[in-house]
Amino acid sequence: MKDSEWKTRNVGRMKTHYKHIQFSLRLLEMNVAMVAIVLTFLFQNQVTGQTPYRTQQGDMALYESGAASGIVEKVRSGAQGVIVDVLVKPGDSVKKGQILAHTELDSTKYQLDLAQHAFESKASVDAARDQAEAWTATRAETEVDVRQHKVDRTHLDWALAMEKMYHAVYDQQMETKDTQQIQYAYWKDQYEKRFFRAPVDGVISEVLVDIGKPVNIGTHAFTIRNDGGYALPVPAPALLADAAASRGSVPVRAADGKTVTRATVDGVSDDPVKAGWKIIRLLIQTSDFPATIRAKLDGMKFDVLLPSVVQQTGR
Repeated sequence: MKDSEWKTRNVGRMKTHYKHIQFSLRLLEMNVAMVAIVLTFLFQNQVTGQTPYRTQQGDMALYESGAASGIVEKVRSGAQGVIVDVLVKPGDSVKKGQILAHTELDSTKYQLDLAQHAFESKASVDAARDQAEAWTATRAETEVDVRQHKVDRTHLDWALAMEKMYHAVYDQQMETKDTQQIQYAYWKDQYEKRFFRAPVDGVISEVLVDIGKPVNIGTHAFTIRNDGGYALPVPAPALLADAAASRGSVPVRAADGKTVTRATVDGVSDDPVKAGWKIIRLLIQTSDFPATIRAKLDGMKFDVLLPSVVQQTGR
């Protein structure tokens, strides 16, 4: 075989082999890309529990609510006491947060005022801080005088001791201020518990207390109905629930798959069944739905779009 023929054949074989290598590399790249896509999908599912949907408001995750129920709220007492004023009667319309009644307030208000005055008073803290700073300056000046042999070493020892003592006094005053803050928060909470407030907008359907009647913690005092709305419980991971609460409202879609409205986030509580999850309480208005849906709202489940964790964590 001539050299020219041998070279031609070997060059052809090398080109064919090179093409096989290129094909194998492309196939490997495709496999790596596919694995990356699968891992990304699994990671998103692990973080959010649902595949994110792109919306104008950012990534949202789809969750299903529990059954809708009519809004009927029982208002219970937060502390033991005697009813001294009832401000509503059956049939009255009320707004969320409105005071319905209260028990005796004088003794609790007195303790609250004392705790507030003690907490907000800064004279003792300011005086202790000023003394500590003054002795720090004195100690620094005395160190200079000792180095220059203007005063005896005992003067510096005395200045150091006074600086240490007044800094200790300042630290003690700060600890006292922390205790006063706790006491103030306690009495503020105790004072607030003497009031009965409406937890939702609605109409008073029951008044079960009278002036002069004693109540215990948890006594059912009022019932409020809101026939124009329904409540939806939505179990969701804690991060998504907190993100929804920060927005105040989220989109919901009725079972017909067509009617979409926004639901108000009324509250978020820990899920007693699933660790790391919370229950979002949403409120929807009956008037937001067509007549064909209104009659079926009781017990209906909704699709709920919640802000995605991927968006919230920046992933």
